[in-house]
Amino acid sequence: MSRQFTAETTYFLQEGRANLSQCLESAFSAALLHNIKKIVVFTAAGAGVRQAIEEFLSRERFSHIALVAVTFPVGKKFKGADDQLFEANIPEIERNLFKAHNVPIVRAHLPFDSVTAPWSHHGVLGQDLSLVGDALCMFGGSMSLCVQAVALACDAGEVGAGEHVIAITSDTAILAQAAPTATILCDLVIREILCKPAIFSVGRNENADQLPMQLGEAKAVTSEPQILLPSPPDPGSK
Repeated sequence: MSRQFTAETTYFLQEGRANLSQCLESAFSAALLHNIKKIVVFTAAGAGVRQAIEEFLSRERFSHIALVAVTFPVGKKFKGADDQLFEANIPEIERNLFKAHNVPIVRAHLPFDSVTAPWSHHGVLGQDLSLVGDALCMFGGSMSLCVQAVALACDAGEVGAGEHVIAITSDTAILAQAAPTATILCDLVIREILCKPAIFSVGRNENADQLPMQLGEAKAVTSEPQILLPSPPDPGSK
């Protein structure tokens, strides 16, 4: 039995929604390759799930794959371009589309979000996992969301504990072994990174043109994933 394999990883030169189409392509292609039956999509307003339904589930070879939508909890606030706070919500038109295609929506407190203390001088709970989320951001801002999406889908019973699924955001996709939040640090495993940003244009304001490695000139790798066979034994060895 081979002790290793190679698999393609796509690296984006920017973060964000501009990578969504390629991210979905990578996720669905990997699902076929690895016989994965479920793709968990972390979405703020439903765009990624809609595109997955319209452009991928409509193809016969992908029609057997089930989608699970995971989104931010009720009351989660974000600051817009005008510095005004707004709440992320999936519009009703998207919800109706999801329902028509049997796509459940999981909405709950994110495991890596801290619990706010009633008084500012109170300490942080010993079980707070926010630093785990910060550490995952070294792989890109969406890696933490992918991991949390898998855990929340498992918490909700939409994904089985130990089941292998693919989780995606707009610019990151992973193949993971699922686990609920309670055992996320013990049992959840990231098997493969299918795609991710190499340049953190949003989270760290990076620009590929400013980096000495000249990543912008890197050529895309188009080779198919392959199993590497062990080298034959040396006839002269014992």
